[in-house]
Amino acid sequence: MAYRFRFAVFAFFPFLSFLACQDNTAPDSDSTFFEYQNAAHNGDYLATYPLSNADSCVARLKAEVPPSLQPWGCLSIWYHMPRTNPAVNFRLLDLYEENYPHDTVTAFAQMVRGEFYVDLAQFDSARICLTDAYQRYTRLGRPLDASDATYVMARSYVYQNNFADALKNYFEVLDLLNVHDTTFSHRRATLYQDIAVAYERSNNRPQFLSWLQKNWDADYSKLDNAWRYRARTASNLCTYYLKTDPDSSLFWVNMALDIFKQNNEAAAPPARLIYWLARAYFVKGECDTALPYFLDAYRRNPDKSNLFGYYQFGMTLGDCYLCTGKLDSAEIYLKESLASPDTGNLAATHNLLGDVYAKRGDWKHAFDEVKESRRLFEIKFTADKAKEVAELEARYENAQQERRIQELEQERKSTIQQNTIIALLAMLALGFSASLYLRQRGRHRILEQENELLEQDKKLLEQEKELAEARELLKDKALERSQTELHQSNSALKTTKEELDTTSRLLALKNHLIEELQMRLNTQHLAPPEETTHGPMESNSLRSLKILTDTDWVHFRQQFEQSFPGFLNSLKKEYPRMTAAETRLFLLLKLDFDKIEIAETLGISPESVMRSRRRLSNKLGLAETADLDNFIQAFTVGETFTKKGDT
Repeated sequence: MAYRFRFAVFAFFPFLSFLACQDNTAPDSDSTFFEYQNAAHNGDYLATYPLSNADSCVARLKAEVPPSLQPWGCLSIWYHMPRTNPAVNFRLLDLYEENYPHDTVTAFAQMVRGEFYVDLAQFDSARICLTDAYQRYTRLGRPLDASDATYVMARSYVYQNNFADALKNYFEVLDLLNVHDTTFSHRRATLYQDIAVAYERSNNRPQFLSWLQKNWDADYSKLDNAWRYRARTASNLCTYYLKTDPDSSLFWVNMALDIFKQNNEAAAPPARLIYWLARAYFVKGECDTALPYFLDAYRRNPDKSNLFGYYQFGMTLGDCYLCTGKLDSAEIYLKESLASPDTGNLAATHNLLGDVYAKRGDWKHAFDEVKESRRLFEIKFTADKAKEVAELEARYENAQQERRIQELEQERKSTIQQNTIIALLAMLALGFSASLYLRQRGRHRILEQENELLEQDKKLLEQEKELAEARELLKDKALERSQTELHQSNSALKTTKEELDTTSRLLALKNHLIEELQMRLNTQHLAPPEETTHGPMESNSLRSLKILTDTDWVHFRQQFEQSFPGFLNSLKKEYPRMTAAETRLFLLLKLDFDKIEIAETLGISPESVMRSRRRLSNKLGLAETADLDNFIQAFTVGETFTKKGDT
């Protein structure tokens, strides 16, 4: 049985839900039970169970496994059990429901029963089980699990050649996935592949290729065993190019084989990949090369749990024998594949048997086989054709209504056109009359134009005179503009001179302050020790000298105000929240003191100076500290300056 991605995570939900509804939790010793048993049985304790007998498995489970772990153990036995005997599998599901009753257990059992019935081509039974599972999960408020039933039903529609409903179900599942999680996952990867296969079976090759390419280009980095999906996508691309480009088909099947070998060095490639390799050679016309691969795939063909794929191997092997001229072998394998429930494969098989009988000259049997093949093809497409007819009828009715509307619109347009034509004819008549009138008038205009030419000559002479005057006027304007530019240059020189004067005053004030500070320093050095020493932690060095005390600050302000009258008032007015320390730093930077000079003047460290600069920059609203110097140098009395970069 071809089990799908959805149960990889979903299968454990019944167990988890069942434990959640129990009154007692498992004892601590139970948590290590399976770890201990697996270690004692080559890593897989449940593989030692009698998997061919469901009753014996459950009896042993109850005898050996702690009760709290039995639901999980029974579920694990289900995944260990082979799918060769549906009766055994169904019996285990019955025992699972009987011994561990819970809504999620019943829903899960119905889900996998439905998948069994789909692979056994018992579509009515499958629909009943899947509908029940869907309703149970919906009542439990688990839409993603309910969508698994929708997904399996879509597979059933594909096998019944009802591709429209299959695609409808697939896209319903995809829409639900998009609502809950758009991350590329195992579910999404397999769903893309199944959508591609549905398009391929419905002969919609552009969409088939589009979904295969979407799957191939997807991000598999977060998926476990991502190589499985890439190998399957490569094999599907092989089928896409099989009939149109055998070389590309051969390339993709070899790509799938390489992916498998890179991840399974010791294992033999699966029969399905060998089958597609044989098909690629067969379509290329290399029947002798394809035959050994067909035989290898047929001998390693999976069991009959998936009837739709199982009998396809025999059919293609018979077709290959037919190609090589071995009619007896072709007939044997083709007749074996007549047990297939796939209507399309059956039709193809009968058609090939007709070719076998025709090559033998048995025209009666050949005719009967071809006739049966035609009948099956008609059955295959009956449902689709009926649906297409209904759609065509609906489209026809819509088209009829649209046609009637168009006719009415056309009648309205025709009336408008008739009126337009009459109006145009009237206009043409009027235009003809007007042209005669204009012709006569044109002759009269020629005489008038000759007179106008004479007038124009006179005007040209006047214009030449005006141009001469304009040139003189331009010369005057050019002279006036040059004088204006000269005036602007003088203004710029004046401004530059004022800036130089300001700079000179700043430099003079700075030198004067430095001289005063040096004189104070010398005075402190010359003073008696008892007058200059104030405590054990101070010295007479320049580093410990504190400049700009309150008295010094008052003196400094007076000196600065004498050199730059009104500057401090303008600064206080512009930035009223600026502290005294920030004002001192502002004035020292205005005097172009560097970091070391400011530190010595204020009696602080250079690092403190840098921190003070940053605080001042922030208060002034400057983006960077480097803009502070330019901002301060540009600040003058009575002016407001914006930050660098502002407009």
